[in-house]
Amino acid sequence: MKTSRSLHRSTRSLVPRVLPALLVLFSLIIIGAGGDDWVRVDVPTTRDLRRVEFNDSLRGWAVGDSGTIIMTSDGGETWINQNSGTGLDIVDISMVDGQYGWALAQEYPVDTILTYGTDLIRTTNGGQSWFFDRRFDSFYYFAVEFTDSVNGLLAGSEGRILWTTNAGSSWALAAIDSPEFARWTIYRFHFYDSLYGIAMGGHFDVTGLVWKTTDGGRYWDPQRVAGEPIFGGHFWDSTNILCVSGDIDVGSGMVRTSNACGNWLYTYLGIWGQATSVAFRTPTEGWSTLGFASTYMVTTDSGHTWTSMFTPDSSQVFDVVFLDSTTGFIVGNYGTVFRYTGPPTSVQQNDWTQPGGFVLRQNYPNPFNPTTTIQYTLAEQSAVEISVVDLAGREVARYDRGIQTPGQHQIVFEANTMASGVYFCNILIGPTRGGVSYSRSIKMLLLR
Repeated sequence: MKTSRSLHRSTRSLVPRVLPALLVLFSLIIIGAGGDDWVRVDVPTTRDLRRVEFNDSLRGWAVGDSGTIIMTSDGGETWINQNSGTGLDIVDISMVDGQYGWALAQEYPVDTILTYGTDLIRTTNGGQSWFFDRRFDSFYYFAVEFTDSVNGLLAGSEGRILWTTNAGSSWALAAIDSPEFARWTIYRFHFYDSLYGIAMGGHFDVTGLVWKTTDGGRYWDPQRVAGEPIFGGHFWDSTNILCVSGDIDVGSGMVRTSNACGNWLYTYLGIWGQATSVAFRTPTEGWSTLGFASTYMVTTDSGHTWTSMFTPDSSQVFDVVFLDSTTGFIVGNYGTVFRYTGPPTSVQQNDWTQPGGFVLRQNYPNPFNPTTTIQYTLAEQSAVEISVVDLAGREVARYDRGIQTPGQHQIVFEANTMASGVYFCNILIGPTRGGVSYSRSIKMLLLR
């Protein structure tokens, strides 16, 4: 396996390029610090960056819209532009030994031009020069992965996986065990070694899939593991794997296996955003980018619980990679590059355990129309008051729940006569037997 090679890649955002303003602004209310661990790095582009990859502790690349490729040779201190030779959006890159590289650039139908497809570009000198390799008409390829200078894979729409053993001079179609999964899009590869790896994908609101290979990609065995697409993965070892998933309306989820893909356990995280990638700084601390939500989430217990936090300057972020326990990078929109600067400081849960054992979870579904469920958990007997207000602070609903017993509770909020928009649900707990009160808020989005 290549040293420090980033196999945690983000997909090109599948959210439409122009989102309603409410969706762009929509994110969880979070208490506490979140951006102290990451600082912005100056880069020579304002284009959206979708993927980041490092070959070693010094050499790294980030790619994105309009043919953007930027490169660092000093561990991310400084970045330079590379001439990709294309104006198309670059959605993935694979570099080998700092010299050989391949990238995928997609063309989309515009106005009366109906042609679409994917261009494969390559370099043999570390990106000092890139040249056109070949065109794949009428197919979108989202993932490229080379394990060495001659053996590589492509994957994309309609469940197509191609493999090559001659540096891309010719490509063959891989065999997939079940034709049932042939039509679902593959967004990303993640390899444990040169033979054993997974591919991830699916379709919004329909399915999330993980494909497994043990022969370097010639044969794949798929499994349906979630109800939304899978976008990023992490191997702790050959048997223990975690993947993240996300959808525009339901938010982020997670699947994990402890028996080498034999079976998967899905967990709905209740965190708003599209989990587009995941990387672990240590065996227990991992980070996942949440795309359009302008947040990321972090775990400090090997993915059992996650905390959502705003990015340092509210940038949308799409990919994260750690080179080691002290160095990591996140990339996102408008030329965003964040560099990791230290361990978490004051991470606090957004929808898991709060002080005193009080839990407020994000409403589900979200966005909603016209009803949504709000769940909360009490650690001890407490008085509960819940109010919903609009952006102007006007109260639109109030629920006086009185004294409630320990355990999980919920309300169903109905917005039959209300206009589309952002609303805040505020919950006040207490005073408890110890005389302490707690309050929390979440954002909810009503879309007609």
